[in-house]
Amino acid sequence: MSSLATEEIHRRAVAGDGDAQFALARVFDREGRHEIAVSWLDRAARQGHVASMTWLGTRLLVGRAAPHQPDDGAVLLTQAAREGSAEAAARVAVLAAIGLGQTQDWEVALDWLQTAAEYGDVAARGQLLLLADDAGIAAAAGRPHPPVGVWARARKAVRISKWLTPPAAKTISDSPRIKVIEGFASPAVCAWVVRRAGERLVPARVYDADLGGRRQDGIRTSSGAGFSLIDTDLVLALMRARMAAAAPGLHTGNFEPCNILRYDIGQRYEPHFDFLNPEAPALAETLAQQGQRTATFLTYLNEDYEGGETAFPELDWRFAGKTGDALLFFNVDPEGRVDPRTLHAGLPPVSGEKWLLSQWIRDQPQPII
Repeated sequence: MSSLATEEIHRRAVAGDGDAQFALARVFDREGRHEIAVSWLDRAARQGHVASMTWLGTRLLVGRAAPHQPDDGAVLLTQAAREGSAEAAARVAVLAAIGLGQTQDWEVALDWLQTAAEYGDVAARGQLLLLADDAGIAAAAGRPHPPVGVWARARKAVRISKWLTPPAAKTISDSPRIKVIEGFASPAVCAWVVRRAGERLVPARVYDADLGGRRQDGIRTSSGAGFSLIDTDLVLALMRARMAAAAPGLHTGNFEPCNILRYDIGQRYEPHFDFLNPEAPALAETLAQQGQRTATFLTYLNEDYEGGETAFPELDWRFAGKTGDALLFFNVDPEGRVDPRTLHAGLPPVSGEKWLLSQWIRDQPQPII
């Protein structure tokens, strides 16, 4: 953008033009001057500029190039949703699902998802149709001119109680604690999650027990996509709630952001522990702030590959899940002590590619990111 164009935007922004204020904030963001960008977004939002309310609210939720003020972000997003922002309505649906800035309520979450769909949000429409799982409604919604009320029909067809009642778990081992849940997720839901990962995949990382933080390492050669709060949709939120319902003592507030993993031919995760070594000084701060990884919940998103089992060498046991099957194992014993028998590996596929939803669960509430 030329300096003259920027000067004109600045002139209009100073004069109170909300579109110009939003545009100027984007200019400052590109320059890395995020504090100034936030101030212009705030100015525009206070005047009722919907795009600014949506973008600023989203950033405040997780503190991304903005102060970390989740409650304020939720308020702005709700205001924007009421003013017609489809993006904001879809985000507020997730906030209602997890109880951020409001009382947790799945029915309210679905109402907001319907609103986003009616505003024209393509992803919200896809979620409603997936959650409703009604071929007749899907056919009606797929017409060139869908009938009036189709999104309300889809919303009414969703049965939250069904989502929050997973199949019974089958105990594989009492010590260490390992369970398998066959048919935990439908093939359609699994396909949705894989599509969500899309082009967001990056090389997977591991915790660095020597220096702290995370880094790439040759023991883990797969790729993955993490889903923070602002990346999460209602399908993923329901998946996490379904996980918590699968075993007493699991609480979604203790869940890390979920990760979608892809293993291509030959890619692997060599034998490792999911718990954090309590004797590693570099991990002491992470353990103090986020707690120990007490459990791992894996959902197998496809089965059109060979090899790729999850192997537990100390137990001489391997698991190759079918599409939608889940594996839950606890990395600590009932007293909270780390359990070295949970050593496990992600073996490499020898054909095809393996997709997996990995959910780590801690022993204390996790920060909103």
